[in-house]
Amino acid sequence: MPSRSGSAIRSRGFRILLAAAFLSAVVGLAGAFLFYRSLVADLPDLRDVRDYEPALTSRVFDRDGRPIGEYYVERRSLAPMDEIPDHVVQAFIASEDSAFFEHAGIDYVSILRAAWVNLAAGGETRQGASTITQQMVKGLLLTPERTYKRKIREMILARRIEKTFSKQEILYLYLNQIYFGHGAYGVGEAARTYFGKTVGELGVSEAALLAGLPKAPSRYSPMTHPEAAEKRRQYVLARMLADDMIDQASYDAAAETPPILSESRDFADAGAAGYFTEEVRRALYEEFGSDLVLRGGLTIETTLDLELQEAAVAAVRKGILALDRRQGYRGPLRRVEPSKVEAEAARLAETNGLDTQALDPTDDGTLALDALDDGPLAADTLYEGVVTSVTPSSKSARVKFAPDVEAVVLLSDASWAREPDLKSSPRRVRAIETIFAVGDVAKFERHRPKQDEAPAQPGDPLRVDLFQAPVAQSALLSIETASDEVLAMVGGYDFAESEFNRVTQARRQPGSAFKPLIYSAALMHGYTPASILYDRPVVYVDDESGFVWRPRNYKGKFLGPITMRSALARSVNNATVHLFRDVGVDVVIDYVRMLGIQSPLNRDLSLALGSSPLSLFELTRAYAVYANGGRRSAPTFIRKVSDRNGEVLLENLPLGGMVPPTPDVPDDSKSKAIIDVAAAADSDTPVDPMIDDPDQLISPELAYLSTSLLRAVVEDLHGTGRTLRVLNRPLAGKTGTTNEQADAWFVGYSPDIVTGVWVGHDETNLLGYKETGGRAAAPIWIDYMREAMKGRRIRDFDVPDPIVFARIDRKTGLLASPDSRGVVFEAFLPGTAPTRSAEVERTTQEGRRLLRMDDF
Repeated sequence: MPSRSGSAIRSRGFRILLAAAFLSAVVGLAGAFLFYRSLVADLPDLRDVRDYEPALTSRVFDRDGRPIGEYYVERRSLAPMDEIPDHVVQAFIASEDSAFFEHAGIDYVSILRAAWVNLAAGGETRQGASTITQQMVKGLLLTPERTYKRKIREMILARRIEKTFSKQEILYLYLNQIYFGHGAYGVGEAARTYFGKTVGELGVSEAALLAGLPKAPSRYSPMTHPEAAEKRRQYVLARMLADDMIDQASYDAAAETPPILSESRDFADAGAAGYFTEEVRRALYEEFGSDLVLRGGLTIETTLDLELQEAAVAAVRKGILALDRRQGYRGPLRRVEPSKVEAEAARLAETNGLDTQALDPTDDGTLALDALDDGPLAADTLYEGVVTSVTPSSKSARVKFAPDVEAVVLLSDASWAREPDLKSSPRRVRAIETIFAVGDVAKFERHRPKQDEAPAQPGDPLRVDLFQAPVAQSALLSIETASDEVLAMVGGYDFAESEFNRVTQARRQPGSAFKPLIYSAALMHGYTPASILYDRPVVYVDDESGFVWRPRNYKGKFLGPITMRSALARSVNNATVHLFRDVGVDVVIDYVRMLGIQSPLNRDLSLALGSSPLSLFELTRAYAVYANGGRRSAPTFIRKVSDRNGEVLLENLPLGGMVPPTPDVPDDSKSKAIIDVAAAADSDTPVDPMIDDPDQLISPELAYLSTSLLRAVVEDLHGTGRTLRVLNRPLAGKTGTTNEQADAWFVGYSPDIVTGVWVGHDETNLLGYKETGGRAAAPIWIDYMREAMKGRRIRDFDVPDPIVFARIDRKTGLLASPDSRGVVFEAFLPGTAPTRSAEVERTTQEGRRLLRMDDF
């Protein structure tokens, strides 16, 4: 019989063991609770589908609602469930989670099945078991790292989501969140990226392809791995059939009809607006910061006209290519040894992306034209080619782009390719061997038939043209007068090569394009278009530096007495310098500041000839004041910005930021300009609308007189802009050329549109022999404005009521007489027209001459 002491010991041990077990259980439960709390402590809290605000693409539209650009960190557009067809939803369920409507967020059967498959594969992950809910949680709320902790958190959150949201809401979140490859997030963006369609336009075949992507977007991409994508698409269709989501007929039709990939039609032409949309982005970053712009799904309505923008890009590129050809050929990209030509051709096949297996060359090795109608050398595409032979007798050379792709370049198509010489006039090359040598590697494009050239016939050898990338740049800005809105903006030859916007960011000397501002300032101080200026030699010496300046005219001749109209039309330098000195440097600077010129200005007489660098934007905006009857120009380029909910955040943002204030000018300065004009007019009703309207910078009458002077540049026989007469429209404008033809400008306007064009280099360099504003910039202006004015009625500039006209002798600036050789119908403020006639003046001068003769 056991002793009491032994029994007591056992009892005490049992109690201790029980206490230890209890304590362990408490500690275990506490640990489990703390572990659970650590898992769920920072889990995202999504309680309502309305809380779902993913990063959305901000989209930019032109004035007619056409898309022209996007800003994003994740390219996504939300697709409401009622816009997603049933067969699209079913494709994803069949592909990713066939038991979606049966489980509560976690599919335990699938977990066990996947575990068995993966164990059988030696631990390699062959099959996953994540439900659609888990995938949504992983993509939307959790980080993507692969750890057990994250997987447990994913399962906990999936259960919570299933309790909070309906199955339809979970599908909405999933389909809009998942990544489809090639930058597309969400099914709406995927439909647009791969097929150029809305999600509602997707068919069964297309839906199956998209449903196969989320598992591995890169591996199953139809763009880079078409065979894997097709195999995956067939798998999804088979799953849809097996799950009775489609019938046999629908399956057969979809399986036999692979979807056709296509670029989004929304942005097929949007590349032309690159400089403009980048300017919009910079402005919106400044207004809202980058996060809202890149993630906020903003709708940005702009003033751009996409058709005119494309016309502007085409005009700039045509003009710069023409200039580049006048500058000459800078030589091949590289040169290989003649013995290595075939090896180079093989290498170029890959560079050019040419598949030549099915091509059928002609007997001489070149490809026949009919074989290439849809062949490898596409129109408007550049290819690198190596010269394989040069034949002086036939004035031709052969060029290979791949081992089986050879074409011919004729001397007549490359005769522009002289050695560069910017100080001599362009000349045509007469021997093709001076252009090409065997082994030269250069860029070529498919031949573009000239206007007078006979069309090519089937079987003719393929012809190509020599191409070289221009080194010069150009910029164009166009503003609609009535609305003061930007219609087109081109900041350079190629946005893909350089995002530097030469409309707003570059500052270059405007040369003679600055002169109209001086002439307009003179009109405000009592001068008239018929006032006589004096074009004579002059020497200025700087007292401090001793610098001697002898301004001279473009052709080196001096014209003596000349009217303001003729001086501006001919762009006479010395007459302008004299006028500038007489009006006053400070007066002109104050005046141009009022027009919106904000760049630093030289406070010396060289400013008369445009020595101070300005932006194309500033100068075009200043000219717009004249086109708009003297009113301030602050051209709008963003009409409205709305957030994802449609709330308006911003309206009518001017290019360059807020409207520049009128500079601090002494109070009597602007008034004196008006008083001077009124006094000169000797009128009881002074023209002074600025008192009640701060945006009326100068009177409509003075704006019209300035326009009248600028029309002379186009309409006069010797006007530097006379080439514009080809447009057969009332036009006004001014050429500008800087020293040694480093920069060329043309800024001008019709009654409806103001457009400025600059041509030059990013680094100061010569444009070439006689590459003036009239030759380098005006053709671009003409090509663009021809398109911009199509559909607009021909109308003249509005004439303010007080303006009067008089027949003026071009030479003397006096009233024309019957025997005047040159007569112009000139505009004046009331009381400022000349009262003496040219005939009386000539009679008086003749009388004085005879009296002087009598003295002898």
